[in-house]
Amino acid sequence: MTEVIDYIRQRELGGDIRLLAPEDVGRLRQSWDARHTLTDLRQIASSPANLSLWNARTGEYVVGGPWRHRTEILEIVDIAAVGGAVELVQAFAQTAEERGVELVLVPERSERRKEQFYGAVGFEAIEEITIYEMHHLRPPRHRPLIPVFNRIDIHHPGSHHTLLELDNEAFPWLWRNSEAEFANYAAAPGVEIEIAFDNGGRPLAYVGYTKLRTWGHLDRIAVSPAAQGGGLGRVALEYAVARMVAAGARRVGLSTQANNHVSRALYESFGFHRNASHDYRLYGRRFATQGEKETSQ
Repeated sequence: MTEVIDYIRQRELGGDIRLLAPEDVGRLRQSWDARHTLTDLRQIASSPANLSLWNARTGEYVVGGPWRHRTEILEIVDIAAVGGAVELVQAFAQTAEERGVELVLVPERSERRKEQFYGAVGFEAIEEITIYEMHHLRPPRHRPLIPVFNRIDIHHPGSHHTLLELDNEAFPWLWRNSEAEFANYAAAPGVEIEIAFDNGGRPLAYVGYTKLRTWGHLDRIAVSPAAQGGGLGRVALEYAVARMVAAGARRVGLSTQANNHVSRALYESFGFHRNASHDYRLYGRRFATQGEKETSQ
């Protein structure tokens, strides 16, 4: 990622578009409802992972960086621009492509623009995220669960490798977590990660959840492909929800891909209900990998 940032610093992106540096933040044009404060933006601009761009003439800017701490995927999390939005996003995407990035994303979580805008910058909807919630939860009935889940020490080298391998086997490419992402996630307040093994010591499943006061969120649930189809996903779900409820949660939320019909059926049969007002899309622009480029030549 350092190579990408150095490249942006050395290259003229066209017109007045530049990599955002801490000393530039005071020149940015902010609206009254800006998502990032000037202090936030200075911290972002000072980060080694900063890939944010700004237009020195208009003061408009985009905030971007690695998706889930992965160098092959970038995301734009804030487009603070009106007239120059297309130019800024295209500059971000162009730089990413030239440096071998495979995908640039714009999640709709914080901002929703018209479909025509994404078409104008060469992006398309690549994933739709569905939000679920459960309310008025009661403490679960105590019964033994097989297999047994136990907390994992993310800092232990062996445990870290096992968790990462299980995660990457269970999730599709876009949703796999990197080593840096796991370290960042595990350090967040209220986060617990627990894993289950079979009698032979092979990892079967893991759950990651966040509990803050009376609110809980199932962040991750993964079952080894070799163990799928036997009801282990439901066992893992029941366990994670029970842990959050036992810790005081009275409302639990989660999200999944709209096209993941197996997971959606599991959550709905368990009692989760759609919260469609919070659904969102991921817009993206894919680029050919170096191998694909060489094959096409």
